[in-house]
Amino acid sequence: MTETTQPYDIKIDLDDQLHNYLRVLLWLTLYLAILLFVVATMTGDSLPWVCLAGTMVITYALDHFRFKNAAAWVYILGIVTLPVGYIALYGPNPTSALLLVLPIVLCSLVRDRNAMVKVTAVSLCATAIAVLLHTNLGATLSFMIVPSFVCVVVAAAMYVNEHNIMEIMYWSLDIQRKDTRRAEMFYEQKEQLAEAMLQVQHANSALEILNKRLEVAQQKAEQASQTKSVFMSNMSHELRTPLNIIIGYSSSMLSMPQMFDNVPLPSIYQPYLKLIEDNGHYLLGLINDILDLSKIEAGKLDLHPVALDLPDLLRGTISTSIGLLKEKPLQLRPNFPDPLPPVWADPLRVRQIILNLMSNAIKFTPSGSVTLSAAVEEDCIHISVTDTGIGIPESALKTIFDRFQQAEHDTDKRYGGTGLGLDISKQLSLMHGGDLTVQSMVNQGSTFSFTLPIARADQIAPAQPMDVKDDRVKIFDLDGMMAVNPRTILLVEDETSTREMVHSALESAGYVVIDANEGEQAFELATGLLPDLILMDITLPGIDGWDLLALLKADRETDPIPVMLLTAAPDAERAYELGAVSVLKKPVTPGEVLSSIQTILISTAE
Repeated sequence: MTETTQPYDIKIDLDDQLHNYLRVLLWLTLYLAILLFVVATMTGDSLPWVCLAGTMVITYALDHFRFKNAAAWVYILGIVTLPVGYIALYGPNPTSALLLVLPIVLCSLVRDRNAMVKVTAVSLCATAIAVLLHTNLGATLSFMIVPSFVCVVVAAAMYVNEHNIMEIMYWSLDIQRKDTRRAEMFYEQKEQLAEAMLQVQHANSALEILNKRLEVAQQKAEQASQTKSVFMSNMSHELRTPLNIIIGYSSSMLSMPQMFDNVPLPSIYQPYLKLIEDNGHYLLGLINDILDLSKIEAGKLDLHPVALDLPDLLRGTISTSIGLLKEKPLQLRPNFPDPLPPVWADPLRVRQIILNLMSNAIKFTPSGSVTLSAAVEEDCIHISVTDTGIGIPESALKTIFDRFQQAEHDTDKRYGGTGLGLDISKQLSLMHGGDLTVQSMVNQGSTFSFTLPIARADQIAPAQPMDVKDDRVKIFDLDGMMAVNPRTILLVEDETSTREMVHSALESAGYVVIDANEGEQAFELATGLLPDLILMDITLPGIDGWDLLALLKADRETDPIPVMLLTAAPDAERAYELGAVSVLKKPVTPGEVLSSIQTILISTAE
């Protein structure tokens, strides 16, 4: 940035220029006066030139001592005394009168135009006084007419000319000042632009650094998310294995005495075994909720929407919810018309949402009713679960869908639960394009609602029977399952406790069971024995379950054998693509395993 330039003063340069003119004229006049003095000495008329030469010497002395203005005035007065002195000594004559123009012209060279006006007036007045020394007033006036006219015209012309020249100079200087100011402004703008560009470069550098840090943070977050997913998957497998034993044996002891040589279980033990089974299912629900929440956060939970017939799903959900009543004085009321337009939704996840809401409603309703409603609203179907329970305080409505939150601090102690179910249900509702909302009043009840989009015409396919599993344990008639040639089942399971439990359940049902605990051994047994069915886990030592399934389906002899997967982390889509006929997710009860095997073998026989 530059400082603002002060307005330029031309008078200083003009004074210097006039001073230079004065020096030149001084020396010319001095040489001329000396020359004329020599000539006048020969003729005897040397006084005026002596005065002129003396005046020039005085002018030089004043100029030498830097009295510039005084030197200029002395020089001009010296020039004025030349014609006036001639007239005063020798009388008026035209030549002397014409010499009056000389000081006016020289004054314009060494002084400004205002001084020229003064010199003109002084010259004419001095000349008139000199003429009066020789004539009367009338003659003087007659003599002064022509010289005055000439002097005034010359002075006026030179005054106007100098005025025009000065105007042009000032105009030029004004343009120069404006150009200079514009140049300064452009320079300032250039400096500002350069500074702004520098700041932009600094900002870009900072942004690049920030982006690199964000990339590193994103990589760390992705690694953490991946690590968490691996951890959750491993923990799921590790937790499901003991839960499989807990739920399997407790359920078998209660409902399948044939596994224990039909020795009846004392009634005093039954409530406690039922408590063990219920808590095993409760722990299983927590594991499923945590896994679902982890997948939702990682964006890895995919929906598989189909044109879904809601009335069948709603009736099935109510049937499942009956088992949650536990002798509570509650009524489960359906409130939906049988003909409802099909919706475009994932059946498994819709059932999960409704079961979560029904479970919460039953849990927090000591008595009264729980109503499951559905109705068409514009281009969607509005589904709601209404209870007559304890309700939710207004202060808790804002955080009711936050994970691990309870409506009251002692709710978890009185009713149990972690609060994950509502959070998962809300996320699943959002993934379907709707939202989960709540309306509640304390001691009057609550209503949870969400919407599902009605399927478009191009989304509606031929109706597929929905596979709704019955979670209730089935007891089989051993006589009906026994045959002259019992069916052979190859059981492939690396975990000893689970293998023994399933082995015992299958043998008690009349099947011939061959065990294997690794993939390579299982493939050899399958190709050698050709069993009627293969029940296998995925996580196996050596050859894992996926590779074993691919080998079995690639072999011409083992390809027709139905393969059923029993695993803690199933990938049903991949399993069916590789040729599996059924997938059961651990933990399961022996009754569920036997029910699925019976269905598969009957279908195969047909």
